Amino acid sequence: MVDAHRSVTHNGRKSTLNDVMGFDHVIVIGEGGTVADAQGIYAPELHDGEVSPGWTLLNGYSGQDRYSGPIMHASEFIGGGMADDILSTPGVYVALVDYAGDDSESDGWAVAKLTETAGVERS
Repeated sequence: MVDAHRSVTHNGRKSTLNDVMGFDHVIVIGEGGTVADAQGIYAPELHDGEVSPGWTLLNGYSGQDRYSGPIMHASEFIGGGMADDILSTPGVYVALVDYAGDDSESDGWAVAKLTETAGVERS
C-alpha cells in the first residue's frame, strides 16, 4: 500500500499529489507511484458531471454529507484514500473543474482516469 501522505517527486521537486494535479494538468502514475507529466494528451472536458469519451470519473471519495458521487466540493482535495488509490493504480489521471451547462460557474471538481485511448484528443 502506498502512503498517501508522503511526498511525491515531480520534475525533480517534492510535493503533494494535490499540488501536482492542478486542474487540467494530465499526469501519468507509473509502477510504485511514480509521477510524470503526460505527453501528448489533452485534458478532457467536464460539464454537469459528464466527462469526455475515453475518461472515467473517480467515484466515492467525497466527504460531503450523504453523497458519494464523483463531484468534489471546492473545499476538498486530492489526499487520503483518493491519493492512495491514484498512486497505487498506474494510469493517466487529471483533475477537472465541473462547469454548469452554460459555463457560468463551477459545480465542483473531479478526477478523471483515462480508460480508453480511442477518440481521446492528443496534441
